[in-house]
Amino acid sequence: MIKKYYQRKYAPNCKAFKGRPDCTPFLDVFFLLLIFLVLSLPFVQLSGVEVTLPQVNAGKMRAGLERFIITIATAPDGGVQIYFNDKPLTMDALAEELSAVRSKSDMKMVIVRADANTTHAALTEVMAIAGKFGLSTFLATGQTQQSGHRSSGAFSTPSE
Repeated sequence: MIKKYYQRKYAPNCKAFKGRPDCTPFLDVFFLLLIFLVLSLPFVQLSGVEVTLPQVNAGKMRAGLERFIITIATAPDGGVQIYFNDKPLTMDALAEELSAVRSKSDMKMVIVRADANTTHAALTEVMAIAGKFGLSTFLATGQTQQSGHRSSGAFSTPSE
């Protein structure tokens, strides 16, 4: 008799699973991960001793947070008017003010706001003066819509 090598010597006991899968292992892993994450969160430990905190004047805390704002506006005659912290200046006076800012303050940044009709040359000249004194410039472009006022700036909606 010839043996058949292609026949199985054993019959598999596996049967196809019918019905709903068991969700218990999934829920076990989920809750273990949840417990692990909750326990690993940093908790702020408060002391059990009661103390009365002192009252602090908020103005004293903001001493080093000055704002230096340069506004470039178009003058009625078509020229350029420059304001430094709402004080009108010329380009030479602006250079003196920025020199004083550099020497007296720790803040090494100025905010430049420019009118929509301001020339690129005026903006570039102001930025060059600020750069000459080692001050970085932050350009405030566009305006937000205020109540009852429709803006035509960079942040206005296309339907306006």
